Amino acid sequence: MNKTHTDEQNRESVHSPEGQASAYGTQMAKYFTMNQPPSVAIDSAVSVVRPQMAITRLIARSGIPERTASIPSEKAYVVSVHLNHANSREWELWTDGKYTKTGAWPLGGVAMCDLESNSSIRNPGPIDWIHYHVPRATLDSLTDDARMPRVKRLHCVYGSSDPILYHLTQLILPCLDRPKMFSQLFMDSFTLMICSHLVEQYAQIREAIPQIKGGLSPWQRRRVVELLQEHLDGGLKLATLAEECRLSVSHFARSFRRSFGTSAHRYLTLHRVEIAKALLSETNSSLVEIAAQTGFSDQAALTRTFANVVGATPGKWRREHSRRGIFVDISNRQSLQPHE
Repeated sequence: MNKTHTDEQNRESVHSPEGQASAYGTQMAKYFTMNQPPSVAIDSAVSVVRPQMAITRLIARSGIPERTASIPSEKAYVVSVHLNHANSREWELWTDGKYTKTGAWPLGGVAMCDLESNSSIRNPGPIDWIHYHVPRATLDSLTDDARMPRVKRLHCVYGSSDPILYHLTQLILPCLDRPKMFSQLFMDSFTLMICSHLVEQYAQIREAIPQIKGGLSPWQRRRVVELLQEHLDGGLKLATLAEECRLSVSHFARSFRRSFGTSAHRYLTLHRVEIAKALLSETNSSLVEIAAQTGFSDQAALTRTFANVVGATPGKWRREHSRRGIFVDISNRQSLQPHE
């Protein structure tokens, strides 16, 4: 379902059906007369002409002192999250000729811009934004999958605080400079989380995304565990797991969480750490070798993830546990078993 890119200059001209570059990455910087920003585009199986979602960070100490040109129309939204306090009270917005002065914009404040409208802005104060470029096709795929009405409009009061979106944004920030830091499975899960939140929180539809009462069947659980074991590096697509279980992506994601108590990406992370524990306690393999065997890109990635999960580095954990001679049976770990 997803693949990340940071070099967009050769791709932008084909993302819009009209041949116009889409409003993210270097093109978004051009609209705001800024230098090339860090960004990542997440490829989509939904549409061959644009990514499923793109993320761009725009930073300008001097802000945007002059009103920007209008962003060309396309069937997409830009969802903006502020990473600083914009308290200049000079934030100005023009949408289809209508003028708005939004005032203060707090840390974590959010805005929604429908790119089918004619929009331009001005803000002379310092800015630090994250822009999520979300095509309508992506939202349509999510709601169609959940058998919900399609989203007619995303809307919020400019500057509204959204702790969930802000937290997710903090989670993805390292990816903009190091896109290989996160696996494909993580990017799939992240896109699904962002889009589900946008639909539930800001779409003007009455129905919530339906909750799946039951989890995966026994054969589905077995198949998923087999596939994840075969792809420890997280390169497996969420869509592939769903297809193997004969479910839609959103149905699979919710059923997986119901069965295992966590997301597919988190499950895989815990599984890899458990395998690393076994190798640390029962073998003399180096950390480089263990990283390779457990699907991590390098020793640093193993150390970072292991420390986050266990609370100690692999080296320290090995010194404390290797002499005990306790073998960690991965298949019988309670934390990795589905919740019946």
